[in-house]
Amino acid sequence: MSRITILRPDFVEPPRAALTLAPRSEPPEQLVIGLISNGKPLAAELLQALADELRKRLRRQVATEMIRKPSAGSPVTAIQADGMAARAHFVITGVGD
Repeated sequence: MSRITILRPDFVEPPRAALTLAPRSEPPEQLVIGLISNGKPLAAELLQALADELRKRLRRQVATEMIRKPSAGSPVTAIQADGMAARAHFVITGVGD
């Protein structure tokens, strides 16, 4: 037998319990931001501008390391990914059109 689901717009779900943020440790004095340029025009420049803005806002020494892919369809190699993971505190990638 078929089942019919009735949606009532006047039904209000009970409030959910408040969430607490996960504990955060203080970032190191010098951060390393990994940048992966996807090979599209001006992608590297946009990523560098973003890193410069983070440098201003974080008020810390920030070093950047960039991997430049030859094209958007080329994957990052396992060696590049492992090296970036070992050196960078976080990585920014995914620049699109």
